[in-house]
Amino acid sequence: MNRRTLLKTTAAAAMATGLLPAMVRGAAPLISVRWLGGAMMEIDAAGLRILTDPCLGEGEAAFVMGDPNEMFDLAKGPNIKSHARLTPFPGLARQTYDLVLLSHAHEDHFDQKAQAWLDRSLPLLAPEHDTAALRDKGFAAQALRHGSTRHFNAPDGEVRVTALPASHSQNPQVADMLGLGNGYMIEVRRSGRVQRIYWAGDTFLVDPVAQALSQQDTPDLFIPHIGAVGGTGALGQLSLDGGQAMEFAAQVGAKAMLPVHHSTYALYQEGPEVLQARHIAEGPHWSLLMPGEGATVTL
Repeated sequence: MNRRTLLKTTAAAAMATGLLPAMVRGAAPLISVRWLGGAMMEIDAAGLRILTDPCLGEGEAAFVMGDPNEMFDLAKGPNIKSHARLTPFPGLARQTYDLVLLSHAHEDHFDQKAQAWLDRSLPLLAPEHDTAALRDKGFAAQALRHGSTRHFNAPDGEVRVTALPASHSQNPQVADMLGLGNGYMIEVRRSGRVQRIYWAGDTFLVDPVAQALSQQDTPDLFIPHIGAVGGTGALGQLSLDGGQAMEFAAQVGAKAMLPVHHSTYALYQEGPEVLQARHIAEGPHWSLLMPGEGATVTL
């Protein structure tokens, strides 16, 4: 079964078993998440329109960057080349956004086509490591330091966005070379109700991440990046595999997980099938949500 077929199958299975409806029942939703492939999402947080890690490229040359899955001389750097998108882009549901969140500025998270398209005046929160380069390109980038929170008065409530550390490698030297990224805790409040999403970014559950999470309230939804990128390359593994995502979820304690950063690009080395099999075998208390690209999950 190919990855596109698997996504459709697992989404249907989730609907059949009540996983997605379980997130929809009750009062009017505070948060909805529409996955667009890769790490790109449209998040509606009490009416605040958030776009994450914009990537619009399609086809055999969706974006250009080094290949972390290849061996290369660290002194010379990686082989810069085009990377393919395996799935069609489902299209944007909105014409405008209030805020862009970047986990980090690698081209598979903010590709060349998105950089050309994005309104440079749009507020953009990013890791400290990337902010200067983004400003040099003309974007209205603001660094959100780890542990810092920005407050937004949304049309239907209050939104708090807190930056948490994201470590691209379990090897401290490689993590330092690549620069620390951001994960984000997105908290929405309205009429006494509170809901939270933890979007982890490209990270492993290393000590700084675990310590930062220990100071946060438990989220309702955990959104990790999987794909097992880099395991065959000179820098080693750079994103979670399915087993690591399961262990991460156990520490986060959320009611549900929605894995992203898989299946969309040829860059990814592991689809969601490993995570899905582990979830079935272990039967944890949390739900595994597997929407297809372009589908929406509502809390």
